Amino acid sequence: MIIAVSDVHLGWKDEGKQEEFLKFLNACNTPDVDHFVLCGDIFDLWRRTNCNIFSAPEKCEQKIRSIVRKNEAIFDKLSSLEARNVHYVAGNHDYLIHRIAEESEYYPFSVKKTLRLVDEGKKYYFTHGYDIDVMATMENLMTVAQYEQLSERLCFLTDKTGWLASTIWKTTEILDTMKDKVKTLQSAPAERSAEMDSIRLFAGSAARNLFLGLKSDENLVFGHTHVPYVDEVKPGVRVGNTGAWGEDLINPENGKVSRNSYVRIQEGKMELKFYHGENPVG
Repeated sequence: MIIAVSDVHLGWKDEGKQEEFLKFLNACNTPDVDHFVLCGDIFDLWRRTNCNIFSAPEKCEQKIRSIVRKNEAIFDKLSSLEARNVHYVAGNHDYLIHRIAEESEYYPFSVKKTLRLVDEGKKYYFTHGYDIDVMATMENLMTVAQYEQLSERLCFLTDKTGWLASTIWKTTEILDTMKDKVKTLQSAPAERSAEMDSIRLFAGSAARNLFLGLKSDENLVFGHTHVPYVDEVKPGVRVGNTGAWGEDLINPENGKVSRNSYVRIQEGKMELKFYHGENPVG
């Protein structure tokens, strides 16, 4: 069995989602889960509060200290899951950890940009989805490599977007456009709804195979857009979006508002799920 979850954004509006995520991790802490895939943006290093995600200086109020303690418990649980393989696919908001993991011999997770797994003979390709975003909505502005460079810098300099654009792109004729784009990228996905539609269209088209390097029989799983769904794009091939954790999202199966979406792959079947305290592996 494979469980994939993304876009928890710990460090940004943590209240109300930490407890449920920790319960979810405890419920997934079983050998029945062969692969547990953290599909990016688990931590939000772009928009974290002034006090750090895992440490609270003396000046921080008690509320912040409580949040920090819960985030530490989540990190400890992630580091000790019984799943045979825990994979971290870097997102744009936590892209920094990809370089850190490459430079560390003892990093607690296997961190990659993309991941390939097989379940019951069916093939699955996991990516956070920022690469799809660039290809679908930004091809005239930057490459995926440039976007990754920008993502890492935004982990440090969330309030200096103009300076970032100036240092990364020296071409003056696109500078103003780039400044606006960088600011837009920091917006919530709901504020980029038209672009999220373009990403979904791209992910469901043959372009995903051409530009992402997928095989014709590979299923695609990604996050990033905060729009959960599972589409069958051709017989036997599906595209799934993990949605986001701790946000009010529309369950496409019944049109109702639900929270805590994830993707479960079991016996070769990809399903969209919402966690409300039930056993995710049952």
